[in-house]
Amino acid sequence: MAPSLRPPTGVAADCIGLPSGLRRHGGGPAIPVANLYGLFMTFDAHVLKVLIASPGDTKEEREAVERALHGWNADRAEREQVVLLPRRWETSAVPRLGASGQGIINEQLVDDADIVLALFDSRLGMATEAAVSGTAEEIQRSHAAGKPVHVWFSEEPIPRGADLDQAKAVEDFKKTLLPLGLLGAYASPDDLAYKVRQAIESDLDRLGLGAVVRRAPAEKHAVLRARYESDREPKMDNRGRVAYKTTRERLVVKNSGSAPAIRVRVELKPLGENSRPPALFDREQIAPTLIPDSEFSWPLLMSMGTGRVFEVNITWSEGDVEYSESQHVAA
Repeated sequence: MAPSLRPPTGVAADCIGLPSGLRRHGGGPAIPVANLYGLFMTFDAHVLKVLIASPGDTKEEREAVERALHGWNADRAEREQVVLLPRRWETSAVPRLGASGQGIINEQLVDDADIVLALFDSRLGMATEAAVSGTAEEIQRSHAAGKPVHVWFSEEPIPRGADLDQAKAVEDFKKTLLPLGLLGAYASPDDLAYKVRQAIESDLDRLGLGAVVRRAPAEKHAVLRARYESDREPKMDNRGRVAYKTTRERLVVKNSGSAPAIRVRVELKPLGENSRPPALFDREQIAPTLIPDSEFSWPLLMSMGTGRVFEVNITWSEGDVEYSESQHVAA
């Protein structure tokens, strides 16, 4: 492909090298990727968002994993037509009010990830409303959504001065994961980096992405995406301690497309024989037209036995044409 003196659409003009020169086009699987040394050489590639999930005591490991992903890009991206995009909450999440911190991370990073790499050393992390820690919630949420999830535990000695209660919590959580599959271990950050590349190769074989096909400019359409949201209210228990209660649970549907969606309706269905979905507070309620980049919410009634993962069937109109789409949502 002939070099160009101007950066292609979707690629930052101030980036140097492959890892920092990536941008993902909205809705398309292929992007031009630049390797900038004065001139631009581009190629088409599938872009896979790789979430690095871990508690706060694994900074060295997270950096080793990110270097491993960038190293894979440098060695293999152009030949395989695949680019790995590392995602970490401390660098990729956008600060925002209106929901719990973990809820915002779930929306921005976890639910959007293609592959999840989870790491543990001697800390499990802080409990969230839905799980024993934020990392644990990210693992469980991604596994429930059917994404490739890899989990490694450190074999290094517990550091002097470590919180022994946290170390025990890690072991207890590890036991809950054993029935779900094969867990990994690492002896050092470099050992972990090597094993991450092995896992990525395995995922690419299973995903079978194939050659990239450039899409012609698409017609304007609505793109509706559903998600779960809730608020947390502090309250005092009978011992004078602050606890948090989940309130205002709701299903939110956002139009991320380029055309209005008219008469949006939602129906919730169970996943599995012995589960049932949440109930919509007003089953007959119909959202007004969702213009691009707008959203609407339905209150949810959660009860004992309600499944935390359920199917959402969304129907809407664009002109005289009816559309329908089913998605899985984790609460």
